[in-house]
Order: sequence, then C-alpha cells, then structure tokens
Amino acid sequence: MEHYDLLIDRISKSAGLDRAEVERRVDEKKEKLSGLISKEGAAQIIAAELGINFEDQDLKISEIMPGMKKVNVFGKIINLFPIREFNKNGRSGKVANFIIADETGNTRVVLWDVNHIELLENETLNVGDVVEIKKAASRDNEIHLSGFSEIAKSSKELQDVQTKPVVAEQLLSEARQGQTVKSRGIVVQVFQPRFYSVCPECNKKAMNEGEVYTCAEHGAITPKDRAILNFVLDDGTETMRVVMFSDQINLLLPEEDLKDTEKAAVFRDDFFGTEVYLTGSVKRNQLFNNLEIIAQDISRVEVEALISVLESN
Repeated sequence: MEHYDLLIDRISKSAGLDRAEVERRVDEKKEKLSGLISKEGAAQIIAAELGINFEDQDLKISEIMPGMKKVNVFGKIINLFPIREFNKNGRSGKVANFIIADETGNTRVVLWDVNHIELLENETLNVGDVVEIKKAASRDNEIHLSGFSEIAKSSKELQDVQTKPVVAEQLLSEARQGQTVKSRGIVVQVFQPRFYSVCPECNKKAMNEGEVYTCAEHGAITPKDRAILNFVLDDGTETMRVVMFSDQINLLLPEEDLKDTEKAAVFRDDFFGTEVYLTGSVKRNQLFNNLEIIAQDISRVEVEALISVLESN
C-alpha cells in the first residue's frame, strides 16, 4: 500500500485535486472493472485519464510501477553481480545485473546493451556510485535497459538509502510477480514433502550420473538430502501456492522429521488450518503459468499475542 499512497499523492499534486477525490475516482474505476484490477492499476488509469504522464518525470524507486515504458530514476549501486554470458535460441550475448537504492526502496537493474555492460567491465561504475537512468522499462519489478536507454554516473548524492528488501504488506489478490510480500492467511492445503540431493559443501543441487553424484564446483560428492514443502495459503481474497525450502521448513519443525512418515503426517495434519504470517518473493511458475510465493520467513499467528497488540492500539 506504500506504493499506492505515493501514487495517489503524486496524482493529487499533479492534477490539483484533493487526495480524497482521487481515491474516490480510483474506487469507482476499480468497481467499474469488477475488481479485476489492483488499486495501483486503477490509480494509473485515473492518472492517464487526467493527462498525467509519469514517464516524463524522475521517479523514486518506490513509485516505479510494473509495465512503465520510460523510467527515469536516480539510485546508488549497493550490489553488483557477475556478468553472465548466454546462448539461447541461436542468440548469444551478455547480461549484467546490479541493485540500486534510494531513500524509498531498492530494485534490480538489468543491462542488455554491450555499451552499458562495458561501464561495469571497465569499472566506470562501481558499488557506491550514484547512477542516473533514463528511458528504461519496468518489468516484473525490475528496471531493464535496452540500447535506447541511458545510464551514467551522477554527481547527485544519496545518503540514507534503503538497503534491505522492501516488503509490501498486501492482499494476495494484488500480489504481482517480482514483489516481496508479507501476508497473513490460513493454510488450506498441505502437500507431501519432496526431497532432492545437494552438495554438502555448497548446498547447490547435485547432478546424478548413474550411481555417481557430482557438483559443478566440488566434483564427485556424497550428497545430502534437502526438502521442499508446498502448501496453499488463503488470505480471504485469493489462494496461492507457497514453496518452502530447508531454512523456512526448520522454522516450523526439524527438516529431518519430514523423512519420518509418521512425524510428517502428524505435522501436515497439525499445519492444515493454521493461521500464519508469511514473507516471500512472488514468482511465476513456468510449468503451470501461475504465481506462487517462495517463502523467506514464516511464523504461526499467536492469537494471545495478537489480542495484546490490538488492545494496546
């Protein structure tokens, strides 16, 4: 909702309308479209109807919306990733990624153009530099630069930038690919756990070649098992599959217990119907073409603690 509030403020100032009037128009638009669009999406439609074009303005990172075609933004580079080469469908090239941040949030920047990538290869751009990006596109909560985009080191100073992942507390019905969300809901389905083999040194997935397991980094290995546990969360507006790996599973029970058929069955029966707080990243499952959440943190809702918090407000 923080993104929505910032968007409403910008529309209100640009159009010279009271905030309440802008929100009234957003609610009307959302109702007219039978709730098939998020409040942020409805706000963008209202902005377009009022002749407000955010694509010509410098935006804060928290104001960037998915689908924008011309994103102009300043940000400090807080993390650089290795440049990767790819060869796909007869096309080869390089792709580079880094994270920028300002005082409102942070986001991944993806470079595809060789001239832009050279700025990283020759260390013209480094961690700590503030960059100015123009004419980029926003896809899946990332900023993508094409050959028509511009990027350059800026003399602008950014001090207190948001380096931690920005978590949006929102309804599952309004969750979008690429977001990190925090939701509260009820577990309405629990699936059988699955196991896969990983390298005991680096925890990366092991490759099986006959009876021999190998790791790309450590060669022949004796693998160890890791669990995957899926469940479905319902927050009253939508249901969504959640994928949990070892670190998150261990927040609920020892991962090893899932190998014990009896203990695993007891856990699934107990976990079913539980109300939980969940934080995770929204991804698209390529096999089923639907959104799911990769869990980052999970905890049961403690009713007594929740009552105490409500009574203190």
